[in-house]
Amino acid sequence: MEDYALWRRLPFPGLRRGENLLRAGENLALIHGDLAVADEHVTQVILFIDEGIFRPARADVLGLLEEVISRLERFGVGMATEERESVDAHYQYAVLLRRIYAEFLRMGAP
Repeated sequence: MEDYALWRRLPFPGLRRGENLLRAGENLALIHGDLAVADEHVTQVILFIDEGIFRPARADVLGLLEEVISRLERFGVGMATEERESVDAHYQYAVLLRRIYAEFLRMGAP
């Protein structure tokens, strides 16, 4: 429940204007979009917490989050500390979503 409460308070990570979004053959804007899709799927947890309705997404949300996390790890390799702020915010948010959704699946499974 602590992770859930944190997620509900935490703003979705943003991208800075003019930020160098291309690195290691990856585009941070695309990762950002995939994280937004995962975040939308995780909103099923709200219905479960508020009303007890267990309706997991049809998509492989944990797989999507694992992919996003892996891409963020590769993206951030070799970055200077000051450049990592946005990447780290996205990474921490993705890890939080993974924990929340995994617990949701565990709690709601028959």
